[in-house]
Amino acid sequence: MKLYNKVLAIAVAAFTLVSCNFLDVAPAERATFKDAMKTQASTEGWLYGCFQTVASTNGAGCEGYEGGTDEYTTPVLWSEYDNWKIRMASINATNISDNYWKILYGDIGNVHLFLKQLDIHQPEFLSEDDIAMYKAQINFVKAYYYFRILQYFGPCPIVYEYADMNITKDQYAGRSHYDYVINYICQLLDEAYPYLPDSYSMDKYYGQGNKTIALFLKAKARLYAASPLWNGEFPWVEWKNKIETPGVDPITGETYGYDLVSRTFHIEKWYAARDAALEALRVAEDPNYGGRELFSWKHAEPLIAQNQVEWDPRKGGCWYPGIDPATPQGEQFYKAVLTMRYAAAADEGQGNKELIWTNHTTPNQRTFKPRNMIYKGSGDQWEGGWSGGSITLQAVEKFYTQNGKLPKYDPNFPAESEWLKSAGLERPEVINLNTGREPRFYAWINFDGGDMGPKLGAGKPKKLNLRSSARDTKDPNTIYSGTDLDQAARDNNQSGYLSDKFCTPAQQWAATGSYSYTTFLFPMFRLADLYLFAAECYAEIYMHEGGAQNLENALKYLNAIRQRAGIENVTAADCNGEMSIRDWVRNERFVELFQEGHRYHDVRRWVEGDKYFGAGKLEGLQCFVNYKKNASIEHFNQRVKLDGDFKWLDRLYMLPINLNELYSNPQMVQAPGY
Repeated sequence: MKLYNKVLAIAVAAFTLVSCNFLDVAPAERATFKDAMKTQASTEGWLYGCFQTVASTNGAGCEGYEGGTDEYTTPVLWSEYDNWKIRMASINATNISDNYWKILYGDIGNVHLFLKQLDIHQPEFLSEDDIAMYKAQINFVKAYYYFRILQYFGPCPIVYEYADMNITKDQYAGRSHYDYVINYICQLLDEAYPYLPDSYSMDKYYGQGNKTIALFLKAKARLYAASPLWNGEFPWVEWKNKIETPGVDPITGETYGYDLVSRTFHIEKWYAARDAALEALRVAEDPNYGGRELFSWKHAEPLIAQNQVEWDPRKGGCWYPGIDPATPQGEQFYKAVLTMRYAAAADEGQGNKELIWTNHTTPNQRTFKPRNMIYKGSGDQWEGGWSGGSITLQAVEKFYTQNGKLPKYDPNFPAESEWLKSAGLERPEVINLNTGREPRFYAWINFDGGDMGPKLGAGKPKKLNLRSSARDTKDPNTIYSGTDLDQAARDNNQSGYLSDKFCTPAQQWAATGSYSYTTFLFPMFRLADLYLFAAECYAEIYMHEGGAQNLENALKYLNAIRQRAGIENVTAADCNGEMSIRDWVRNERFVELFQEGHRYHDVRRWVEGDKYFGAGKLEGLQCFVNYKKNASIEHFNQRVKLDGDFKWLDRLYMLPINLNELYSNPQMVQAPGY
């Protein structure tokens, strides 16, 4: 994985291309084009450079669009970031950055230019197999970039080949029908598939496409096309195109015409998505191809030994409320927690075969760390994080109990009226809501009185204390000076919850103030997501057409994820008035894929924006709102609306096109509502 980063860095240094708008697909030709293909190394440097935008638009971190969900929030004083434009529905055609549109289309132009120069120069040192593989990688990454444009902007223009800089405005491409673009993406992937590498290898090609990655992307594209937003429930019924999309959809039989979105539900889309998901799973798990498998204790155990991480709280490991490590069930539970910690932080080189396609990036991990992480030992000096990444109560309540049920539906869990009261344990600050939860909750969610770690605090668990201004929070009414010029209110927890999702169990902060961590491992594609693709397809077919076998198959793929997480299976009897199989699958996506950038897109494709992201939907504990210095347990554990003018408008189902781009292209129609 470090090699992948190095390769990309070399590529960017070797050949940097920029673009002004989506049809300025390359800068004017320079003599360096021939130089860029003088050797195989320089040619591959350009090829690797075509993948650079995979990293810059990967959805990691909390500042981008994917951060504007109900998973977590950040302080209002961070509202200069894109996530707040989404939260407050303030984004429009004048204040939206054109970076994603420009960068993605710029790299599509880059790949077209690469293909053109490859055909012009026909380097004699390249074999036919080399050229076929290069073109397959180009088709793959082009398909990926178009999919990312669809995710953000909806139906989009297709630029099929390198376009001259002198192209006139009347030749610019307008939007194509959403399903037309999906079919084009799938066509690119089908053309690429035979020439892509069969399996994974830790060499210079790691991080590019292979057969498993391509099939995953195809399955994801089909899943999105089948989803309600693009399959009959698009809320803007009058939205039309200026130009006609030619042809008939091969799956639905619809004529595209001037529509940009399918107005009619087609079950055939779900069947196509199911077939694509099953084919991707078949190849992913085939030892001769993907060789992928869900990360489990057998993969975590050698890493635990290597990192000298302790699972048992009696021997210095983290403590989890209400879980007795002396029992076989308790030991299994504690090991499941560490398994899920490593599943989110271990890479291919550490034996994590669940990962299908990843990217290493380096957003600062201090965002979700408390203000006073470790005491330096002199002058009342502490070293810590910014504490601004604040997990919502909505997120906390979506994680299951030990019994594999939502807290509100588990008869063995405390009543909702008791959730925010002390659980009466040896740590009285721990409330009932934070006891008796599933392993993923303790693996990824940090709460007042709980342990962060297991080596985070100078080799020991770090006990979180968000109620004390002398420990892990600061008085927001105080403005600091000298070496700390930030107002404490800017960098402070808002909800009473933090996150350790991508923090390796081996990470620790030393008393000197130094801290060690690897680069942030962002799982763009992983096997668990593919299982949930299959589960969702079968669930939707069952919801529309019934069939016991469809329900059984949905449960099979759903329960594979739950079993690995250490919780009980969902049965057919559990799919009742409280939760349908659709509800189970969608909630499982929230929990399993927590903070991985999927929630922003999932809620939109399900047409549930107002249900989850509307005014008053985000809540937390009284950690910051109505702050009280050194708050009591009772004062701290009050349910409050999180600070911010949150709003949902249906126009947020798509991002707007920046006006500069719109004015330059007379064929382009703006997204509805902007």
